[in-house]
Amino acid sequence: MKPSSLGVLFVHGIQGKPAQFDFLEQLLPADVRRMNVDLPGHGATAKEFRCAGMTDWLTSVKSQARELCQSCDRVLFVGHSMGCLLGLLATEEPDISFAGMLLLCCPFAIRPTLRYFRNNMLAIKTRGLTDDPFVKAAWEANSVAVKSAAEYVTCLRPYLGLLRLIHRGNRQKSPPDCPVHFFFSSRDEIVSPRSAKRAAALPCAEVGLLDGCGHNYFTQDAKQLLCQQFRAMLQA
Repeated sequence: MKPSSLGVLFVHGIQGKPAQFDFLEQLLPADVRRMNVDLPGHGATAKEFRCAGMTDWLTSVKSQARELCQSCDRVLFVGHSMGCLLGLLATEEPDISFAGMLLLCCPFAIRPTLRYFRNNMLAIKTRGLTDDPFVKAAWEANSVAVKSAAEYVTCLRPYLGLLRLIHRGNRQKSPPDCPVHFFFSSRDEIVSPRSAKRAAALPCAEVGLLDGCGHNYFTQDAKQLLCQQFRAMLQA
């Protein structure tokens, strides 16, 4: 019989990193088991990144989710961007069940803007040494080291993997039956506003909007709101 315990699984998005969840992970009591996934192909160079794809990411997330579900009575899931889709699709497995999900900037639909390309190019150029919080956040959230933005052109496999995940996420036949708390950013550079409408149509879903935030940049007020929601989930 499993001991009475709580586990939390954090999953970042494409090109993201585990450190993006530091402001939430620091809220966890010492006795809470946590896994902060570093997805295959991430945390290295474009060479490693271009070799990873949808199957690798799903396998990694399902494996760690399954381990937590087998060792804990309750498991919470926290995802950002593509990580949200990975968490939703993981619940299709009969032995994976979450007690609640906190999903940030879930890309059910994408809409790359000029700001998206500008911020990412400036992030690489300035290496995050800028007063622009959106550019700085783009640099700090990126775990794939490149010498220039042109290297991303060689990374077809992971980007196609993201598109496949979006396709599958929009056609998921059995969405999770646990409480799902979606938060979208009012100034998201790449996630389309249509994503919020898709999220609102899911059963057991609540949708919130983070004013003044981007895909990777969250204001202090937004972080406080997310921390409040996370604490409520921990105490449920």
